[in-house]
Amino acid sequence: MLDQQLNFFYYMILFAAYCFAGWVVEVIYRSLTRRKFVNAGFLFGPFLPIYGIGAFLVIVLEHVLRDWPVALRLAAFGLVITLLEYMAGYLSEKIFKLTLWDYSEYRFNLHGRVCLRFSILWTLLAMGFVMVVHPEALRRVAMLPDGLVQIAAILFLLYFWIDYTFSVISLAAFRKGVAYLYEEYFNLSSLEIEDILKSFQRLREAFPDLNKYVHQNINRRIRIKVGSFLKPVSEKIFQELDGRKPFEAEYYETVRDILEHEEFRKLKDYFHHNSSIYHHVHDVAYLSYRISKFLRLDYRSAARGALLHDFFLYDWRNHDVPDLPREKFHGLEHPKIAVANAKKYFSLNDIEEDIIRKHMWPLTLVPPKYKESYIVSFADKYLSSKEFISEYKKRIEKRRSKFSE
Repeated sequence: MLDQQLNFFYYMILFAAYCFAGWVVEVIYRSLTRRKFVNAGFLFGPFLPIYGIGAFLVIVLEHVLRDWPVALRLAAFGLVITLLEYMAGYLSEKIFKLTLWDYSEYRFNLHGRVCLRFSILWTLLAMGFVMVVHPEALRRVAMLPDGLVQIAAILFLLYFWIDYTFSVISLAAFRKGVAYLYEEYFNLSSLEIEDILKSFQRLREAFPDLNKYVHQNINRRIRIKVGSFLKPVSEKIFQELDGRKPFEAEYYETVRDILEHEEFRKLKDYFHHNSSIYHHVHDVAYLSYRISKFLRLDYRSAARGALLHDFFLYDWRNHDVPDLPREKFHGLEHPKIAVANAKKYFSLNDIEEDIIRKHMWPLTLVPPKYKESYIVSFADKYLSSKEFISEYKKRIEKRRSKFSE
């Protein structure tokens, strides 16, 4: 596993090769899962240092533990690689204050930085690496001329240092850009917001969990701004949503054609959180209308886009063809279905289409283009959480009543 006759420069070439191989693996995996090319990793160039470091840790372990049983070597590989991934995640959070990946949604995870599924995968890859890949790579690298290897290794080290420096600057700029968005969000035009988000597109595609960071910061800004509006009028708004007070005539005139459309009214037949889809989108539309009007945004587009954001005619808990194949994920697919249905029966402007298509962000990777889209996304999540809590309280109360009987 280690050749004492090879000097430092030969091992630097191997390190570069393994960093590149790791980049290729990640690019193939992420590009296939997202159906487009994704430049994976922290660096701008085609190298993932964590794979190179992991490869050399496994090489050293195999050299030290070569007389151990296979099962124990496998366990050692898994432990070391998992520790490496955990430490990389921990350091990125402590140094850059950013979560570059998050396994919290997977079972058997530790602080979201590592999880059992991927640890097993890395372990199996490590065993294949030490048994097949590294011996052949070592043999081929040893055949290279010493002068060529030395020049190539020095060039790689220079390139790596430059790329790493600019990548760190890019991460710092990302945090600064999000902080600027947070402070100036309501003073920026939609075009300016889109330009800022586009400038970090590579990072957001390489590390999709950074979208959550952007989403949390913008949503926090919206909550602060909207909080000053919701507190004094929330009781009035929710009385209107509950039907105890009539809606504003302007709101009803804005959405009358949608509410009275025969196909749209079919949403009353499909249960959503604790009511029908029809009533849920109605509530989201009215709240979005009131907030957008308060913020002097395009409240008409906000109301109409919000009303159509869940325009799908199936039970999302138990779906199948022709509406949505069972293996498809409703959370990602239904915005596209809603857009198609909305365009079939109504005329949409750019803001309304963006609202429908992006209301699930950051689950959908492409962020909204317009402030109205963020408002609807916020209103949807705000009311959905209230509906969930309300339904949960009802179930608890029902259980208590049965128990008391």
